[in-house]
Amino acid sequence: MKQINFHDIPPFLQDDPDEPFGLRIIIETPRGTGHKFKWDEEFGVLSLSRILRSGMVWPCDFGFIPQSLGEDGDPLDVALLTDEATFPGCLVEARLLGVIGLVKDGEVNDRLIACPTAKTAPGWKDVHKLEDISPRQLKEIEAFLKDYNTFEGSEIELTGWRPAQDAMETARAAVQRWKKQQNRKSKKPSSKKKK
Repeated sequence: MKQINFHDIPPFLQDDPDEPFGLRIIIETPRGTGHKFKWDEEFGVLSLSRILRSGMVWPCDFGFIPQSLGEDGDPLDVALLTDEATFPGCLVEARLLGVIGLVKDGEVNDRLIACPTAKTAPGWKDVHKLEDISPRQLKEIEAFLKDYNTFEGSEIELTGWRPAQDAMETARAAVQRWKKQQNRKSKKPSSKKKK
């Protein structure tokens, strides 16, 4: 069986002019579970990262953008709104709707918000911005992010919602950060001596 390398998956849907905010997401944790899963680079598998406190479950699918590096040093996080949970490792073509500003222990750790594209989930074809989502659902995401992180011992500050354009800028910056990191890795000095 071939091992999956998520870094081989292009992050953006450049071939779809109907989705200017389109990108790909790898799901780590599906909605409704009390477990947190995380991609393990070393072993090339999803691993159990932690079990949430009793009664707490993920309000939506959570995953990351391939070929991205957030300001926290991990792939860029995305909350995916879906009608039903997907599964860990699922590749989803998604549309960015916005971003919630989050500062965790003094460091920027924003979360992008997305939904499936109309091509994969026709029921989401009219959802293009945060205002198309119910305020209650957005408050549930805010409450979860704050509760989950503070329960784990982190100090959290939510700095507000921003539009899809800001989310795409955040995603593009994270992809550029990842590319720079890959270039540095490939330019390690050679140990050969010149004669």
